[in-house]
Amino acid sequence: MTDPTGRSFLSYRRLRSVEAALIIAAQHDHGIPTWQDTENLGSVPTEDEIRRTLADSSTASAVLFITPEVESSPIIRNVEIPKIIQRAEADDSFFVVSLAAGGLDYARAADVSSNHLSAQNLADWNMHKISGPTLSADHAAEIARRVLIQRMQALHRHLAPGERLRVGLFVRRPSAFELGSALTLNWSPRFSGKEAPAHVWRDTLLPSLSGVVDAIRQHAPGREVEAFGIPTLPAATAMGCAFLSTSGIKLSWLQLTTGRPDQLWTFTTAREDSGFKLRIWSKDPNARDIAVLVSVADNTEPLFAACQRDLPPLRALVHIQRTGAYPHQIGSAGEAADIALTVQDGMRTARRDYGNIGTVHLFMAAPAGLAVLVGQLLNTFGAVQTYEHVVEDGSGRYKPAALLHPCV
Repeated sequence: MTDPTGRSFLSYRRLRSVEAALIIAAQHDHGIPTWQDTENLGSVPTEDEIRRTLADSSTASAVLFITPEVESSPIIRNVEIPKIIQRAEADDSFFVVSLAAGGLDYARAADVSSNHLSAQNLADWNMHKISGPTLSADHAAEIARRVLIQRMQALHRHLAPGERLRVGLFVRRPSAFELGSALTLNWSPRFSGKEAPAHVWRDTLLPSLSGVVDAIRQHAPGREVEAFGIPTLPAATAMGCAFLSTSGIKLSWLQLTTGRPDQLWTFTTAREDSGFKLRIWSKDPNARDIAVLVSVADNTEPLFAACQRDLPPLRALVHIQRTGAYPHQIGSAGEAADIALTVQDGMRTARRDYGNIGTVHLFMAAPAGLAVLVGQLLNTFGAVQTYEHVVEDGSGRYKPAALLHPCV
């Protein structure tokens, strides 16, 4: 029986390794773990290991990247394709996304991939045609979305009613593959340290998150999501923003704190007084943007002051903090919800007091779970610029990260 939380097997010719890398990367962006010969094949006989992998229940699906070079590959034609077809015929939890690429039309793709071991002909399958001689990053993202949708459908059939979807988000380091996670967004290759270029956020990472939310909403309706992982604060905020409190999908974050039991942070928990309060200062009356500082793990104000000259003029400054020495500990999920709601209160108060505000500049020193909760409450704001604390000298500085558009 196929485990739908398993890997996606990529069948391709190594002459197309650059395009294969795009397919692998796009699946990782969307949370799909993969199996590829160059990464996962050990020092063992190739054919035997491929047979074992394709028979393994932890292989959940396959992508057939059919190009003209497949015609001269006996491993693909006589081992991979027959085994993949056998799995798909025997188990409806295993699915295949087949691609006619490299300039092939449907009939020619079926011809170059034909073999004498299977009566099935790929011409009869719902094959996706890639236009042009080479596959682009946009093509790869579309392929990943196709895999994501079918994976979500298989998961929804497999999981017990009421069982949550576990979704991992890893930025600070690569994620290890383990069964049981519906999706694991492995974004670490997109980052240099804790930073990713603005175009990567805009064109790759944020659209991937949006695709994940859409797939869950449409193909796993009613499922709650339990998120976990090692993100940066902007990535955690972006995840929360993708699962806005108005999205209809309940999201919780598994917060890990050294020396303390794990906690599931969610707005379904009753709010408890955290002791955090908000203060608002007026600034330039001709400006529209506001800055929001959230000081939990450390005081954000000194580093914010150092980068303020690089910001647009600000209409107001909102600071959420608590008296006492840093770092402040968040004792419960209810306290975490209280801090997030206090952040929302501060932003909405600034909007009421100062009128139509522009971009919100968000600076946080806090646990990842709090960033997720704050992100879920951004639904009434047009643009939120997040910032990452990057260590460049003794204290480091804040640099722009994901620009979020919650209302779009």
